[in-house]
Amino acid sequence: MISRRNIRINVLQTIYETNSQENKLNPDLALKHLNGKFDKTNALYIATIQLMYQITQYVLISANQRASKMAPTAEDMQVNTKLAGNILVEQLKRNELFANMVKKYKVAFIFEEETIKALYVLLSKTPEYLQYVSHNERNSQEEKKIIETIFDVCIYGNEDTASLLAEHYMNWYNDFEMLFAWNEKMLMNIKAFPFDKIISAEKLEYAQDLVKCFYDKKELAFQLIDPKLVNWDPERIAALDMIILHLGICEFLYFPTIPVKVTINEYIDLAKSYSTPQSGQFVNGLLDNVRKDLERDNQLHKTQYIRK
Repeated sequence: MISRRNIRINVLQTIYETNSQENKLNPDLALKHLNGKFDKTNALYIATIQLMYQITQYVLISANQRASKMAPTAEDMQVNTKLAGNILVEQLKRNELFANMVKKYKVAFIFEEETIKALYVLLSKTPEYLQYVSHNERNSQEEKKIIETIFDVCIYGNEDTASLLAEHYMNWYNDFEMLFAWNEKMLMNIKAFPFDKIISAEKLEYAQDLVKCFYDKKELAFQLIDPKLVNWDPERIAALDMIILHLGICEFLYFPTIPVKVTINEYIDLAKSYSTPQSGQFVNGLLDNVRKDLERDNQLHKTQYIRK
């Protein structure tokens, strides 16, 4: 489920962070660090699902509190609790794998009741919620739509929630768009959703191979880059840019199923997003020049990608 773009981001950050430590050339440390990043992505996703679940269950708390007033009104005694019994929520509640992941990552108590209450109140004022509780019948389309509304309004589209999650998970801003995209697949089949495996074996192999390649082929990559730095002082080039160039060359030479154009475009995008304002243009020029040399010397051997 993790995208190749997200893998490249994690590999880039892993190498940069590892190289900033004392053991600058320690691929084992980098791989351990990388696996930790993927685990944090998994933890963050479980936290977002748990928050959605807690919002749906808050209607029961609200109903009980209103009914327990000293002088409850008729409205207090007739709070609509339809949301708590949402068909998809019930499936999630019975999912042992999800429950185990909640325990593993200790996310059940991250969110205070006041936070959940505020999000529930926000949800309860939306047209989607008012439509949802306007009748007692249930249908799969409406059950799914109200959960999507919770994700949209209360979690991924809510600045306060984003800030809260970012406090607990530094990877929020790297991962949230990808995690949001996972929800469609998750809601389509909660029973079989792999809550414990957010990265496939194939993509994990790609990520680990990319890290290993960076360290194993670092000298070769610099030999290809160095002639292109005639008008550049290597010591003044952003460290992230050099890592990006090395990773790009690794993909050129040792990942035959990844098209050259895809590699260049992906690393230009990472340079723009994570390095200096000039980095995108710099990376584009350097990688394209290296590509031309490799093509001239018949060193690029790309094959058609076959999904495993």
